[in-house]
Amino acid sequence: MDHLSVTTHVSDGVAVVSAVGDVDLVSGPYLAEAVKEAVAGDGVTRVVVDLSGTGFLDSTGISVLLVGQRAALDNAVGFQIQAANGLVRQVLEMTGVWGYLSGEAPS
Repeated sequence: MDHLSVTTHVSDGVAVVSAVGDVDLVSGPYLAEAVKEAVAGDGVTRVVVDLSGTGFLDSTGISVLLVGQRAALDNAVGFQIQAANGLVRQVLEMTGVWGYLSGEAPS
C-alpha cells in the first residue's frame, strides 16, 4: 500500500504539486515523476511543491526535491517548495537545503 498521494494542479503557468503522506525510498519515485511531469508541462513557468500534507521526508525526498529543482533550472522553469512544517521543515533546515529550495532564510 502506498503511503503518499501526489496531485498536480496547473493554473496561469504555475504547477502546484501537492504531496500528502510520507516521502521516502518507497514513495519518492511517485513525487519525482509528478515533479518531472510538472517541469516539462506545456506553458508551465513555475513549479511549486506543496509539502503541507507531508509528515515525513527522508534523504530520498530531499534528493527528489533537489533533482526536481535542477530539472526546473535546466528548463528555465522556476521551482520552490512551500508549507513544509514540523519534522519535514526541521530536516530540510538541518540538512541546509531549506533556504535553497524555499527561497527563504532558515528560521
